[in-house]
Amino acid sequence: MKKKIIILAILSFSIFLFSEFDIEKFVDPQKYGWDSLEKYYSDRKNIEERQKLLQIYEFKKLSVPKNILKSVIAPGWGHFTAKRYTKGQILLGLEVILIGSGIYYYDKAMENYDKYKKADYIGDIEKYYTDANTPFQYSKILLGFGVVVWLYTIYDTVQVTEEYNNEIWDNIYMEYYKKNLIITPTGFTLRF
Repeated sequence: MKKKIIILAILSFSIFLFSEFDIEKFVDPQKYGWDSLEKYYSDRKNIEERQKLLQIYEFKKLSVPKNILKSVIAPGWGHFTAKRYTKGQILLGLEVILIGSGIYYYDKAMENYDKYKKADYIGDIEKYYTDANTPFQYSKILLGFGVVVWLYTIYDTVQVTEEYNNEIWDNIYMEYYKKNLIITPTGFTLRF
């Protein structure tokens, strides 16, 4: 009984496989709006042109992960790469000011803390402790703001890089379609 079912299944499957393939049933030429062969060739040529433009775009675009890495290493570097110089300078300057001020206040706090450890008079101990604590608090606040600016720079690098890549595509597209005569390695194209 099992052999008959298996043989019947193989025969029915082989009839389905070896039957004549009808392309008209498989493909609907109206599906993409190709009413004629000219329309098909026109769309095909348009796709080939876009593929050429995409190759140029892939060559010129910036990699978002690489640009993020640049901003992680040095805040503003990703902005400089994406030709957003003013924003990059502002973010880099703000980062330098915040981190530099934080380090300055930390150094001042440690200097007073060393005096606090060496003091043996109760009035000096209280004074040096207060003198060490206040700059240390400023240092923590400034370094915290520095971290916030650094994280914002990384976040904004993603936005700036995507804007830059969009502008690259728009420029490539407009330059290509603005030209009437296009010279390629395969020949000339003249548009009217």
